[in-house]
Amino acid sequence: MARAYLIGGTPRTGKTTLTMRALRERPMLAASTDAIRYTLRRIIHESDEPDLFHLGKYTSNEPERRNYLRTNPLDMVAAQNKESVVVWKSVVNFINSNLEDGFDVLIEGIAVLPELVAQLQCDYSVIFLGNQSEEHYQTILHSARSNKHDWMHDLEDETIEAFAIFNQVFSRYVAEKANEHSMTYIEVRDSNFNEDMNTALKMLLREQ
Repeated sequence: MARAYLIGGTPRTGKTTLTMRALRERPMLAASTDAIRYTLRRIIHESDEPDLFHLGKYTSNEPERRNYLRTNPLDMVAAQNKESVVVWKSVVNFINSNLEDGFDVLIEGIAVLPELVAQLQCDYSVIFLGNQSEEHYQTILHSARSNKHDWMHDLEDETIEAFAIFNQVFSRYVAEKANEHSMTYIEVRDSNFNEDMNTALKMLLREQ
């Protein structure tokens, strides 16, 4: 029977890395909720789905927006989740259409939330990644400064710091919701990244 594999969690915690490792172990169709979101933004007008366009405006070097991200992380988590609800509708269609055709499918991204996954009516395996450490800011900053292709490369240090605060709060939210729905959450440690990725891979692909 075809199966859905889902990788959720916060940005900068290894979802893409885990996806690539999973696909090497078990080749299958894969999609990112980020890619689905970007596609939806091109075909849906903002006035029709305003929640789909809200969050990205706050990952900005503009002082007012940066300060809002820093001081209101819970509000931004709520905004992120509203966006994810919009994206999730298309994610479910993608999953169901491929499972009906007999193909396993892997979905990764921040729109994979425990409360949304719990609504799936199919055979699935899911894992969530997060990083609640205050030191994670330094890892994010180093990656942004050392890789010109990093999407955060042009953001100022203060903006990245604000994003790291949001990410920490978001990780806490994901951990709590995963526990509430009896789903697996892994706290990814910067100092033990590969070990945690290996653990996550085994748990994602384990036979049920």
